[in-house]
Amino acid sequence: MNAGPDDVHVLLGAYVLGGLADEDHRAFTEHLRTCRDCQAELGQVSGLPRLLDLAGPDGGPHLSDATDAPTTPLPPADDGRVTDLLAEVARRRRTRRTWLSGIAAAAAAVLFAGGAWLGPGMFTTAAPTPPTTHYLASAAPGSAVKVDVALVTRGWGTQLDIDCEDMPKNGELLLYVIDGSGKAMTAASWRATATGYSKVTGATFLSPDQIKSIEVRTGTGTVVASART
Repeated sequence: MNAGPDDVHVLLGAYVLGGLADEDHRAFTEHLRTCRDCQAELGQVSGLPRLLDLAGPDGGPHLSDATDAPTTPLPPADDGRVTDLLAEVARRRRTRRTWLSGIAAAAAAVLFAGGAWLGPGMFTTAAPTPPTTHYLASAAPGSAVKVDVALVTRGWGTQLDIDCEDMPKNGELLLYVIDGSGKAMTAASWRATATGYSKVTGATFLSPDQIKSIEVRTGTGTVVASART
């Protein structure tokens, strides 16, 4: 663009942004030396390049090609309010970005911690509780023992959990299972305790429906408690 002498003042905006061709730049520079109106207007918009810088990589798109800034010294701005306003905008942008970054980091930490706490429960399937049947054994005549027997069905046979109270306080004790043919097999053995209390887990290859009765005997073969299943 080659501006005539009557409209050179319209080049002010392009002059501030460094967008004038060399010829127009020289013409406007000469015009600016004597035009008080353009000098005053230039003072009002002198902060515009700063605004574009603030809207650059940290705030948004900017005019990266506007680098041919005028080298001729410019008259001082009549009003510094534009520059002050832009500085305040930049400060608030930095503060907002810092606040949002902190919130995002905190949220990520909460989500991560929540995932670590909930993860095993969300993706691990609890094993089903195996079928269990409880029996209260009857004490042998003259005995005050109390024996609770739990038959737990397992893939390999039967797990037997027994709780015993007021048992003989010395010697060996044994848990027997008897099948349908009357055959007795040892499922557990342990030593008597001084308190008469014991909790023992035994095992047999028989399935629960193959066990017809349960007996607790002393080491000498005396039955102290029994239960039919």
